[in-house]
Amino acid sequence: MARPRAMARPRDPLHDAVVSTPPLGRRRARARRPWSSGWVGGLALLLLLAGGHLSMASAQDELYVANFIGHSITVYSRTANGDVAPLRSFTGVGFSNPVALAVDTIHGEIVVSNFGNFFINSYPRTASGIPLPSRFILSPESDGSEGVAVYPIADEIIVASENNNSILVFSRTANGGDVAPLRIIRGPATGLDAPEGIAVDQVHDEIVVANAGNNSITVYNRTANGNVAPLRTIQGPATGLNAVGVTVDPGNNEIVVANEGNDSITVYSRTAAGNVAPLRTISGPATGLFFPTGVAVDTLNNEIVVANFANDAITVYARTANGDVAPLRTIQGPATELNGSVDVAVTTDPTIPVIPTLNEWGQIGLASLLMVVSALLTLRRRRSS
Repeated sequence: MARPRAMARPRDPLHDAVVSTPPLGRRRARARRPWSSGWVGGLALLLLLAGGHLSMASAQDELYVANFIGHSITVYSRTANGDVAPLRSFTGVGFSNPVALAVDTIHGEIVVSNFGNFFINSYPRTASGIPLPSRFILSPESDGSEGVAVYPIADEIIVASENNNSILVFSRTANGGDVAPLRIIRGPATGLDAPEGIAVDQVHDEIVVANAGNNSITVYNRTANGNVAPLRTIQGPATGLNAVGVTVDPGNNEIVVANEGNDSITVYSRTAAGNVAPLRTISGPATGLFFPTGVAVDTLNNEIVVANFANDAITVYARTANGDVAPLRTIQGPATELNGSVDVAVTTDPTIPVIPTLNEWGQIGLASLLMVVSALLTLRRRRSS
């Protein structure tokens, strides 16, 4: 029961008007304006709640591996080391040489690209055994589907089609056997040549592609469509590229590439263009690299994770490693169930904050502005009452 207030003002229950009875018999009614501070603050709260995931909805501190030969996905603790069994594994209906995967922590899904049948399948993140896909995409355009990326904020799945020299963008919720892409990047101006690895930079709104055919990295606006030239291209003998896998580290402004043909990991400035030497190169017998095809960056724990196809190993390095350095950890051995480990993804501890995207910074800024407006309206109302 609320504590009674002395000298409480009577309220009109119909109009919620505050009635004041000042001295000298003057009476006036002050109705609350419809644009008063209440709804402004409420809108700000809704914006913060709507955007409050900040890209970390269900991260679990795990490593996810696509096994091309084993037709499976295996999942490990992020800190796993040695000949360890996976936490869980699955070989889904419709699996055929899974060549790439992406983890959508916001919607709790794993998206898998199958080179054997060109299906793009989505499964629950915690799937195990032999699950049916939640959704599948098969398009006439997806011939030779290789790398896959998911952009949950825009509800999009982005696929590299090696045989068609194209980048395909689908709705994340698309489902069926004849799905038309929302957008296609394709044509002689694009510089695409057997694109295999793909990554989406959610902070700078860009798509980064590794082209195995001409050993280049090409970068496009995320919403690019048609026969468009790349924003930037990294290519030439000084680059050290033999590009297959790629990821982007927007927090540290770097692009990280897995080079299958020369057993190396090369790191470039995110804005690099032309025939530029890498900032750092991981290469040499101590590294354990052997046909590295997939790469991921864990910016929270400052680590680079690599899938090595030829020796069925996942090797982990310090993010700033350079030269012939031994890995911090290696997952390898019969208990691991690794079999043609071709791609890798990492999710991180959900208790650690994640860098907001540009869209999320916009939401935070708008919500903050509305809260300031709400406070000013409240102060104005109190001073005038």
